[in-house]
Amino acid sequence: MKPQHGRILSMLGVVSMVDFKMTKEGFVIVIKDYDSLEEVLEELTTKITQMGSFFAKGDKVAVMVENHTAHAQDIPKIISHVRKHGLEVSQILVGTAEKEKIRIKGKMDMVKQPDTKSGTKLIKRNVRSGQIIVHSGDVMIFGNLHKGAEIMAGGSVVVFGSAMGTIRAGLNEGSSAVIAALDLRPSMMQIAGIITHARGEESVPSVAHVKEGKIVVDKFNEMAFERSE
Repeated sequence: MKPQHGRILSMLGVVSMVDFKMTKEGFVIVIKDYDSLEEVLEELTTKITQMGSFFAKGDKVAVMVENHTAHAQDIPKIISHVRKHGLEVSQILVGTAEKEKIRIKGKMDMVKQPDTKSGTKLIKRNVRSGQIIVHSGDVMIFGNLHKGAEIMAGGSVVVFGSAMGTIRAGLNEGSSAVIAALDLRPSMMQIAGIITHARGEESVPSVAHVKEGKIVVDKFNEMAFERSE
């Protein structure tokens, strides 16, 4: 990034939902609490465009979404939108921005892995505590999802290993998404807007899916998906 960031940022003035901050963590895009995702995405486009030549393609930024839990379903779309403008999201921060100061309560490093031609995010390694995968489509992991790691997927999530972290699926696809693992014992699961702390049996391949408005966990060989109309 170029050194004239202070002058450019001051020219942009105060933005209601999107703010850019230069911190010891690097450059942070702060998404304040909001009502309309469309307005946030429009404001992101406007702000990045106004920055002109400040950014170079591939520059790394962190993203903080205030009220992170309430807007979890939107984060894959926000990250995808930032990437469309040529920026690489390196971290997801949890916290708040107060005037010139950012209060960081937690941070997770983004796991870098190219998408397949089908659009699936394919991870061929363990995802460790403090790491996060954010993808607008399906996510498949050949490895373990450790406790303290997180997946935020627009579609379904499949883990060929142990899934002990937090898994959010169906953030775009909705309740038709599933979560499957060879050992499905996550700290928390979410499909669409439904959250559960249910788990499968230890070392038993299991699938979590939505049935009658609730997330149920079935053994892989006993699956009973809800029929769609």
